[in-house]
Amino acid sequence: MKKQFKKVLGLVTIIFLLGSCSEDFTDLLSENSLCTDCLPPGASPYEGIQNGMYTKGWFDYNFKGMITQGDTYAGNVWANDGEFRPFAEASVLNDNGVLNSNWTGLFSVVNQSNSLIQDLIKDKENIPEDAYIQGIAVSKFMRATAYFYLVRIWGAVPIYDENSTGINAFRNLESDIYKFIELDLEDAAKKLTTEPKPGRIGKFTAMGMLAKLKLNLKKYNEAADLCREVINSGKYDLLEDYGNLFNNPEFNNSKESLFSLQWTVNCNTWGTQNTEQAYLVPSGSGITGGGDGWGSYMPTTDLPGLYESGDRRRKPSIMIDGDFYPELLSKKGGYTFDKLPSQTALNFRKYVIGSAADGFNVCFMRTEQNTNMLRYADILLMMAEAKLGSNVSTNDGEALSAFNKVRSRAGLSSVTTITQTSLFKERRIEFLLEGQYYFDLQRRNRADAFAEIAAQERGFYGDDARTQLNSIKVVPTDDYFTLPLPAGAISINENLNKAPVPFNF
Repeated sequence: MKKQFKKVLGLVTIIFLLGSCSEDFTDLLSENSLCTDCLPPGASPYEGIQNGMYTKGWFDYNFKGMITQGDTYAGNVWANDGEFRPFAEASVLNDNGVLNSNWTGLFSVVNQSNSLIQDLIKDKENIPEDAYIQGIAVSKFMRATAYFYLVRIWGAVPIYDENSTGINAFRNLESDIYKFIELDLEDAAKKLTTEPKPGRIGKFTAMGMLAKLKLNLKKYNEAADLCREVINSGKYDLLEDYGNLFNNPEFNNSKESLFSLQWTVNCNTWGTQNTEQAYLVPSGSGITGGGDGWGSYMPTTDLPGLYESGDRRRKPSIMIDGDFYPELLSKKGGYTFDKLPSQTALNFRKYVIGSAADGFNVCFMRTEQNTNMLRYADILLMMAEAKLGSNVSTNDGEALSAFNKVRSRAGLSSVTTITQTSLFKERRIEFLLEGQYYFDLQRRNRADAFAEIAAQERGFYGDDARTQLNSIKVVPTDDYFTLPLPAGAISINENLNKAPVPFNF
């Protein structure tokens, strides 16, 4: 056993040192590699093989891409920064820095997943069977999840599995990419444990992500069956206080979390931390206690109007002029938001943690607040969506039960009918700033989605008093839901410009 233990530790070290250095799977990779010092409490050495997939593997996409792609481009966020603003105005070109980093970041996850699978297979005889099975399953889940983002952003992209060379790869058919994702998630759901350690994914995580995929494919009955199994497992529930999901690292890996990125803070290390606070904190507020906090992301002016009276999610999500937060700048008596520094007279509260003085492990552009990738509220609203299907409305009991649990947590009254409009409005509010709204709009009836996008106000106030609105409206076209292929990727591989080809399964 000692001999096997040493061999596995050696394998872990090799994987983490070289995990993102290979060019076997993509010609445009992130510089981030897997890390060895981010294990959740109680993790065995064998689990270290999977560890970096919860941190550095996703760092580039979480850094700027998740909010910019999922919320800014979809009309939830105004961002007057050079590389962010084109997303707010739906005028993204192929040389955009965030667009390119999204590509490299997501393919970094694919590359690292394939590297893990390869190395696990090579050293299978030296790894306990259960650790081997779980390692393969985690890798397939991560690979599938990365591809689920890739295909919804760019459509046809190259499929790289653990056997691919990747040299001058062609893009593959969208239908094949969805099949590839489906196969990976189905396999992960069969193999992952039903009792994962805190911060780790398990069987029901894979089932939940598979349910989301089924919704995209309009396989509503299959999506409902998967959500039902997660719900009936009794493993998850809604956290009582919505704000604690995002604004307090003490509640990381709560009973609501099925999959979250596991950030840690080391003030001398880059790539293991959550950076979102730096771009969300109101400019000049001093909330972070350091040199960051630029207010780069601001809520669009029409967001507050979406909330019903008494919705408990509003204040933990959006700061409105005069809002008081005693937990921020707590040593100075709290923080009252002033609209004047913000171009939309609003700021985000969500994913704003505070400073070290407030009792948290925080330093420049670094917090340890987990990023929510899949949580139980999503399972509940996906169940409602699956039962609604393509119908205009539903009063199905199972759908209403799931839908109203989310509303009840928000302090809102139950409803007796769910419509397409009410469902996606609920999702927009519940998952604001979680990178989901763009993909939710994709699933909608195209005419309804375009009408909603066209009705959005994406403008900002041009005067110091924040009274004169410079209106910005977007008129979506047929290519709105497919972003241009990044110039950086094409410069390396011109075959990306050629027609997609079938994948050899």
